[in-house]
Amino acid sequence: NPMKKIRIDKVTINIGCGDDREKLERARTLLERLTSKKIVITSTRKRTTFGMAKGRPIGCKITLRKNDAKEFLVKAFDAIDKKISKKAFDAQGNFSFGIKEHIDIPGVKYDPEIGIIGMDISVTL
Repeated sequence: NPMKKIRIDKVTINIGCGDDREKLERARTLLERLTSKKIVITSTRKRTTFGMAKGRPIGCKITLRKNDAKEFLVKAFDAIDKKISKKAFDAQGNFSFGIKEHIDIPGVKYDPEIGIIGMDISVTL
């Protein structure tokens, strides 16, 4: 039955940078190189206890769909040795995992201008 077949709706890649604008620019460059897509800058929604004002940029993300999502997910799984814990899944089957160093992704080389950056990946089915 084709309706029971599992399909990937989207893959969201997020890099949180906090208050560090330099890291935000490096993260933005990295995501653009990894995906060749337009990046969205995320910002704070309300004043937090961490002392950040509303509307300050704190990270960047990108949403991949269809073949782009599948291709990136294959590389991301190779970076984590294809192991995901049971706690990473929710009731609908969606899951999230993190990559501690972007250079673990196959085909990505170290760039001293970017440094080492980790990222969070969420897969929505």
